[in-house]
Amino acid sequence: MIGYSTEKALSEDLWQIASDTIDISETDAGFSDSLRAWITVGVQRMIRQNRVQSQDVMLAHTNLIKLIRLFKREALYLGHPLRLDNNALRATKNSLRLRASASAFELWPFWPHNFVAP
Repeated sequence: MIGYSTEKALSEDLWQIASDTIDISETDAGFSDSLRAWITVGVQRMIRQNRVQSQDVMLAHTNLIKLIRLFKREALYLGHPLRLDNNALRATKNSLRLRASASAFELWPFWPHNFVAP
């Protein structure tokens, strides 16, 4: 992998981006664990698709920040703008499914268009 010695190093880099984007003290443990898992799956997808060049990593950084903004928006809609939890995560997944079913919207590698389930 370009610039990363291991899958774990890339996952940790993306986790650091997430930590810099959200105040981890405003998340519950379940949300943090789910976000880490989401990042791990995204990194595995990047490796499997052989998309670990610098431009791919930059796209993953950008899309992770967009995804976190969506989590924050859903938390606001749910009435707890200062707390990210699994309710916000589930609401975001539902919103992404609806959005992706209507367009080619994606947040690769975290939400590719083919994630839309019937």
